[in-house]
Amino acid sequence: MLTHYRDYESFKQVAIPLLERRPDVHQLPLGILERGDVPILMAIAEEGDRTIVVLQTIEEQAILAGDVFTYEGIRKLSRILNCPGYVGEQAIIEPLLASHSPFQVKMDQGIYTLTTVIPPVTLDYEFRLIEERFAPQAVAFGWSFIQETGALPATERSRLKNELTIRKHIEAETLFGLFDGEQLLAMASSNRPTASGVTISYVFTPPKWRKQGIASYLVACLSEHLLQQYPMVSLYTDWSNKTSNKIYQAVGFELTGRSMQITKRPKYQ
Repeated sequence: MLTHYRDYESFKQVAIPLLERRPDVHQLPLGILERGDVPILMAIAEEGDRTIVVLQTIEEQAILAGDVFTYEGIRKLSRILNCPGYVGEQAIIEPLLASHSPFQVKMDQGIYTLTTVIPPVTLDYEFRLIEERFAPQAVAFGWSFIQETGALPATERSRLKNELTIRKHIEAETLFGLFDGEQLLAMASSNRPTASGVTISYVFTPPKWRKQGIASYLVACLSEHLLQQYPMVSLYTDWSNKTSNKIYQAVGFELTGRSMQITKRPKYQ
């Protein structure tokens, strides 16, 4: 059964308690609901005693969060929703990739959470907020991040979206960097705050400054800062990038789940 909602507050009253059963893996939908932007699609899917929260904020994909449906149940839900793509826990999404599936994997990620930082080797660099005067450097870092990770298509629209996002983070004082004097060496943002935690994203270090412990130190500093305000910090990693996964584990992040983003193959779009 699929129940659609038109009223945002009514949907939140149902969805948030379901998502808060496992806040460590549901920071993405919880953060979006906390943000207050009215989604394109809000629904609750049920299969027996199993429930999935369906949340769509962009045309390209819907978020599926909750219990694992049967093979037949999740495929039926996908046909009813008919979205171009989905993102959610691997166990929920993977049945949609069975043989002859119209979908392909766009991103395979690890979900990590942290409550206590393991201090890394201290570096002689300064951790601080990225101010407006450093916006051009941060925008360039953000665009390199997008190109490297494939988080967005490398289009003019994405380039402009990146600049807008970076400048919003700077204005909101949620973009942080590691500095050598006036040189920005690495950046990271805090995102989607909720009562249960906050997410670190946009973690980027240019290639010429990698393999020096800079990313570990920045994430550790930012995590310490955020844990003064939130009970938990979470982040998503590229599962295929073993180096970045080890970096986060070294400062105290623990793997709590796997997330998968899938999209329709070109001939089905």
